[in-house]
Amino acid sequence: MIDQVENHKKRFMPRQKVHVEVKHTMPPQKIEIFKSLEEWAENNLLIHLKPVEKCWQPQDFLPDPTSSDEFDEQFKELRERTKEIPDDYFVVLVGDMITEEALPTYQSFLNSLDGVRDEICASLTSWSICTRA
Repeated sequence: MIDQVENHKKRFMPRQKVHVEVKHTMPPQKIEIFKSLEEWAENNLLIHLKPVEKCWQPQDFLPDPTSSDEFDEQFKELRERTKEIPDDYFVVLVGDMITEEALPTYQSFLNSLDGVRDEICASLTSWSICTRA
């Protein structure tokens, strides 16, 4: 029985082990371009970032569940106001939620690029701050 399993596994194994390291490197010229744009990014991108405290959150638009007296009524009112929303809008909302869930993946990829690399996610370079925003 064990021999059968081993033979079965061998059919799917690569013929030789290959060690591949994925690198997200750029030519030195492109790295130089990113470094030369560091000050531009600081002056033109970072000024548009809001402090976290001023960013809205979805729960800002929902009834407050801690106010038990009003919550049920506010929730019913919300459902009544939204019952005519077409399904197309919900499809867009789901797509947006999926994108939001993937943002850490995008940030991880950006942090692995030469020229903007931020291995500890705490760098104070303009590019790093922008990708964390």
